[in-house]
Amino acid sequence: MTRALTVLMTNITLGGRTGTEIQTRNIALELLRQGHKPLVYTPVSGPIADELRAGSVPVVTDLTNVAQPVDIIHGHHLPTTLIAVARFPESPAIFVCHDFMAWHDSPPLLPAVRRYVAVDETVHDRLTLESGIPQARVRVVLNVPDIRRFLPGPALPPWPKRALAFAKNQGHVAAITAACAQRGIHLDVVGQAAGRVVEAPERLLPDYDLVFTSALSAMEAMACGRAVVVCDGRGLAGMCDVECFLAWRRLNFGLRTLRLPVTPETVGMAIDRYDATAAGEVGAQLRAEGGLDAYVRQLTGLYDEVLEEHRRAPHSVADLSRALATQLQNAQADSAALPWLRERQLLLDRLDEVLYGTTCAPLDSFLAFGTGETRRWWKKIRGFSHPEDWGTWSDGSMAIAMFRVAEAGELRAELVLHPFVPDNKRELTVTVTVNGLLMDTWRFRGPDTTGPRTRSLRIPQDAVGQGGVIWLAFAIKNALSPRQLGLSDDARALGIGLHGVTLHAAR
Repeated sequence: MTRALTVLMTNITLGGRTGTEIQTRNIALELLRQGHKPLVYTPVSGPIADELRAGSVPVVTDLTNVAQPVDIIHGHHLPTTLIAVARFPESPAIFVCHDFMAWHDSPPLLPAVRRYVAVDETVHDRLTLESGIPQARVRVVLNVPDIRRFLPGPALPPWPKRALAFAKNQGHVAAITAACAQRGIHLDVVGQAAGRVVEAPERLLPDYDLVFTSALSAMEAMACGRAVVVCDGRGLAGMCDVECFLAWRRLNFGLRTLRLPVTPETVGMAIDRYDATAAGEVGAQLRAEGGLDAYVRQLTGLYDEVLEEHRRAPHSVADLSRALATQLQNAQADSAALPWLRERQLLLDRLDEVLYGTTCAPLDSFLAFGTGETRRWWKKIRGFSHPEDWGTWSDGSMAIAMFRVAEAGELRAELVLHPFVPDNKRELTVTVTVNGLLMDTWRFRGPDTTGPRTRSLRIPQDAVGQGGVIWLAFAIKNALSPRQLGLSDDARALGIGLHGVTLHAAR
């Protein structure tokens, strides 16, 4: 076993639950379990940081607070790796690249960085073909799930009854919904794009037979013995059997596997290849790799290699200072060739479309929240399930939508909605705010009607934001799922189902 090492890991954010954040948490906790001293630096703290601290791993947002040297820097993301190397200029480093496209995964070209780790063959090409890093300094160490956390679930049925789709983007959800509906498969959708971020997917996955996802979350589903269709908004690979597993494993079930368009037909063909036995074989194959234990032992072996090389031939701190200065100069605002600046300008150029959709919400016209609405007049921010033909359910205790109006005067909104109060014992309270200002509180009891209800909302002129922007938020007390009430297998915490709204200029 390698000696106990103090390992400084970096990550650009721990404010969400991205694959890189999950891997940072997994690696740090496993390093601790194997007798090392990890600490994590991130400028943005969040739920993953809380999990790490709960596991006794230090997390810092200011590296000047670290009062002892570190043996090695394990860098994720360009900005945080540059900061860590500047703070500890005499420590060697490795840099782990997770993404083929993202600017923040551009490798830092510094003498302190002795090895570059690619999580798959695709990223290996980015490092060696795009960035010019010699192959001798690049290692492929394939991502793995935490197989202690993601345990095999119940035996799969002969045909899937319940499916789960992960939506970090939206391009695939409609096709999956249609394909599942055609085959009588109940579908739930989770993920950032669906406004439902899952805190503990290891508890959720065993409840499903079929999972639609990619990359690390695909492997987590496989580790639970679920059948997996590899896809996301970028494209479709297909149903993963053992043959596909062997081909797609070195591609991280990511970008290069997603070659097919995502349509109801292609998704349906993938579903029709469902094989409970094959899914079990895939899970067994993945678990046989050894999970985090074997993965972190590969990393610590690489740490030892780097430390020995550094011991024999330390890098020059003066050369490192010059290289850091070059990197920082290239990051100045007048360097238009930098990817992150191009990305920033693209977002600024498309700000209205990215934030608000392509059209203002017209007045005196019924605007539907469902899939039949052709106008992109509203945007889900959080707390809504996937749109259905009739409208969209809220999912959780808070639901936020955003839209824009061309006229910034006082408005009256007539909302058609369906509260989830299936019996006379149920009571629901909904507090409504517009741009943070309290507008109304709605209370619903029992099924005094099975049809939709109408609620009127007065929005004063001073509540309408700059440019006609309206953030409409519903705080829902007592949102419960049909599963909790013994009504169905639907696990969504339902509050109100929004059918549509008509906006009028107040007279």
